[in-house]
Amino acid sequence: MSEAVAPRAFLAGRSPVAILRANSVYVAFAILIVIDILFTPGFRNVFVIRNLLFEAAPVILVTLGESLAIGTRGIDLSVGSTMGFATAVMALALPGGPAVAIAAGLVGGLLIGLINGSLIAALDINPLISSLALLVAARGTAEALLDGSRVNLPTTGVFDTLGIGAVWVIPFVAIIALIIAALIAVLVRTTIFGRSVMFIGSNRAAAMIAGIKARRTLLAVYAVSGLLAGLAGVFAAARLGASDPNYIGLNYELDAIAAAVIGGTPLSGGRVSILGGVVGVLLLQVLGASFIMNDINFSYAQILKAGFIVAALYLQRAGG
Repeated sequence: MSEAVAPRAFLAGRSPVAILRANSVYVAFAILIVIDILFTPGFRNVFVIRNLLFEAAPVILVTLGESLAIGTRGIDLSVGSTMGFATAVMALALPGGPAVAIAAGLVGGLLIGLINGSLIAALDINPLISSLALLVAARGTAEALLDGSRVNLPTTGVFDTLGIGAVWVIPFVAIIALIIAALIAVLVRTTIFGRSVMFIGSNRAAAMIAGIKARRTLLAVYAVSGLLAGLAGVFAAARLGASDPNYIGLNYELDAIAAAVIGGTPLSGGRVSILGGVVGVLLLQVLGASFIMNDINFSYAQILKAGFIVAALYLQRAGG
């Protein structure tokens, strides 16, 4: 059920076509990179790669939380609005200094996650309904906290580091996001929590009969999702140089869900693919940049992107 399946066991008895389909996200990403290197003007510029990684970092974080939620056969539509709420709280805490402001943003994200998790775990509200309600409530609250205005962040110190800091072409925020992804992958593969997530997604009733604390696990999953969304909001605000509750996190939940599912975390639950989710984010980011750099009209680009996602999902499903 998890990524922990040994490669030899995973590949045993499978045809090359089945293996190709099962790894479609990696194949598609590799092909897209080769095509862009050969045919997209300027793609080989290191600054293009750096900007892509800056944009990808917050999406990776929300995709990690989304993958855990989907793994339990749930979903979290609130992650984008949680980002906006976290940055609004962060802006209000700026007088206390950057460290206090960032901590406040993380607490804000965690709070939304706990509310979402409590509605799902304690009140048995469908995750689609609870997170949809919080999508609206968190965004509205964020706008109300700042009266719908944009608050500029300090241009020095930690915000400057998060907004533009990099090790050669790899931004600090991307390094942090990848480290967190690695930690969550280990969590999913090796801990009781990870096994509980997948067991609940496969059969929640059976998991409860087996003694798994399903409600506690669900609460933890959505709390983690909210916390990661809060951190993603901090990253996005640092990159923008401001807290903007109207803009930050807008539609991020759609990219996070698409990346998670394309990467191998099925909506039916019971399996979580962290590496696949990260590659799914990079795939969508590169795809969007490819359209822009080849001067493809935005409307057509969206249609092509949707078609690409459907094709990738079909191959992933066919690969089973």
